Amino acid sequence: MRVQPAIAKDSRSLASFWPSVSDWCTPAMSWSAANESAHRAWVDLAAEWQTFVGRRLNEDLHLFQELSAAKAPEEVWNAWSRFWQKAAGDYGAEYSAIAKLAACFTPHGVGADTASHAPTGATQPKAA
Repeated sequence: MRVQPAIAKDSRSLASFWPSVSDWCTPAMSWSAANESAHRAWVDLAAEWQTFVGRRLNEDLHLFQELSAAKAPEEVWNAWSRFWQKAAGDYGAEYSAIAKLAACFTPHGVGADTASHAPTGATQPKAA
C-alpha cells in the first residue's frame, strides 16, 4: 500500500506529525494472532451457551406439555420434580463447560499473579 505524501512541508502543520498508514500496519499485524485467538474463544463460548439455551427451552416447552396432559396431582408433581432435577443437572454441567471455555481467557490460570499482591506478615493487622 502506498502512503500519500504530506501536503505541507511545514513542521507546524498537522500532516507533518500525524502517523502514516505504514506506522500502524506493523503493530496491527502483530495483534492479529492474539485477536484471532480471543475471537475464537468467544465464538466457542457463545456457541456453547446458545446450544444450552436451546436445549433448556425445549425442556421448558416439554414441561408445559406434560403439565397440560396431567390428569392427577401426582402426575403434576412427578413432572415438576423430573423437570427441576434435570434442570439442576443441566445447569451444573453447563456452568462447568462454560468455566472450562472461560479458562482459556486467563493464560496462566486464576490467581497466577496474585502471589505478588498478597500482603506480607509485616503489613497484616494484628488481631486484638
